[in-house]
Amino acid sequence: MENRRPLNQNSGKPFNRNKFQKGTGDRAFGERGFAPRDDRYRPKDATLPGRDARHPTRTEGAGQTRDNRGTQSRDNRFPRRDGTVSTRDSRFPNRDNQVQKRSGRPDPRKTASTKPKPPELPLAKVYSDLQITDGKLRGKFFKTNPSPKLRNTSRKLREVMFKIILRRVRGKRFLDICAGSGVIAIEAISRGALLGSFVERSAKMCSLIRNNMAEMEIKPGHGEVFELEVVPFLKQMEKRRRFWDVVYFGAPFDTNYDEALEYFGRGACIESKGMLIIEHHAEMFFPEKLGRLRRWRVVVESDSALSFYEKV
Repeated sequence: MENRRPLNQNSGKPFNRNKFQKGTGDRAFGERGFAPRDDRYRPKDATLPGRDARHPTRTEGAGQTRDNRGTQSRDNRFPRRDGTVSTRDSRFPNRDNQVQKRSGRPDPRKTASTKPKPPELPLAKVYSDLQITDGKLRGKFFKTNPSPKLRNTSRKLREVMFKIILRRVRGKRFLDICAGSGVIAIEAISRGALLGSFVERSAKMCSLIRNNMAEMEIKPGHGEVFELEVVPFLKQMEKRRRFWDVVYFGAPFDTNYDEALEYFGRGACIESKGMLIIEHHAEMFFPEKLGRLRRWRVVVESDSALSFYEKV
């Protein structure tokens, strides 16, 4: 009986020396005991800056792995004493050179970043009413007829108009009625219009439009010319049920608009939710509603004005 182990005073069971002993500080090892997981991987100095209190071997903000077993991510496994973490690039500084030696070709990641960029060309200056104001044809000059009866739309009015409708022009079909020299539809093509259609009754002006298209290097598939009067053209397109996304009507100021507006009010040539733009004298006024069209904006510039209608 004297060789029996002493009983534990608290539980009455035999005292086991192999288990952990309670102390005032951290848990101490027994003769054959094992420390818990946190203590087993505890570094000598757990109070270094940048260390997590619950997981001393990790840095603050270090990510977990996919299985969440408490290990660190691949690039954060080597914390330093100053609180920083060694990355893969610092551990393998000559890796790119080794890859280049094995393959015999330069690293594409390295060459792509060091490749010089081509210099950006300055935008062409626009100072004349006979120039394209913006787009891929910016600054190019177009030809016009010196006849006093021909009225070209001013440069400022064109800039204001296309700033308003730019999003409705890109990739769309543009119709220019009473085109004159064709500058309005050419401006639309320069800004990304898919198709520019010109309507002009004069054979001489139609040939001038074709010359301007050739000067601007506009392909035949992106431009078409109709040598017709306004009303016969609208009547013919209404029967053929052909529509455009944006229709520009820039007739001379002394023209009678009533017959053409009657066709536009029925929706001729205008796509669903399309737009009609009428250029007129600043002292002229059109009704707010024209059949299926509703006016939503008016812009005045000098003695000319633009009325914007949308097909409901």
